[in-house]
Amino acid sequence: MTAKDLLIKVLDYECRWALPENRNSLPAKIRREQIESLLDAFGLSKKYVNPLVQFTYFVKGKKQDLSRARELNGLTNLEYLLKGEFIYDRPFELNAELTDHYFAVVSSIHGELSHIFSRGNHELKWLFSDLLDFRKDAFRLTRPIGGMLEGFHIGLEYSFYLQNRLKEVVLENLSEIDDTLWLILDPAKREIDLNTLIVSFNYKNYDLEEVDFNWRKENWENE
Repeated sequence: MTAKDLLIKVLDYECRWALPENRNSLPAKIRREQIESLLDAFGLSKKYVNPLVQFTYFVKGKKQDLSRARELNGLTNLEYLLKGEFIYDRPFELNAELTDHYFAVVSSIHGELSHIFSRGNHELKWLFSDLLDFRKDAFRLTRPIGGMLEGFHIGLEYSFYLQNRLKEVVLENLSEIDDTLWLILDPAKREIDLNTLIVSFNYKNYDLEEVDFNWRKENWENE
């Protein structure tokens, strides 16, 4: 598995299973466990925080002299990832491949203003946060239509057909966005085999399709 697989799991959890009506379900719990293991495996959990990194946080548009340790103390490992805090805890030089690329692209678009562009972890964090928000929207848009429908309604079937045509187009054009987020999460683009994840990082390899089906069936029968 790679950090790209982690990205998809995070999107799946955030866009569906983190919802109030689902977050206490078994599928949600299992996904959180898997994400925690992958965060550890790819060095993206709070255990990798660099205590020497300190700066001033902005809260509601105002500077607040909050220690970073105090700020991070209130975050879960997943929130630490989602907020892009992990970017500050590793050498900026590790992201050279990506930062050189986006600096060149943006400079080619705004050549006359390229002298004002800055490089640094703050810029990388802006990229991560904004692109991740957009990717969540795309994930929600392209998520397969789920649930159990009673009967057959040709109007709905045609609606699903039209929606799926658009979803296919969007899905076919997400690779550059996903690869960019992948590079931010793991500049080395490492691949960790499943056995190592299970043995070294306590990864639980559930069949999520079966877990989800049983949960939907149970909830449908109880309605």
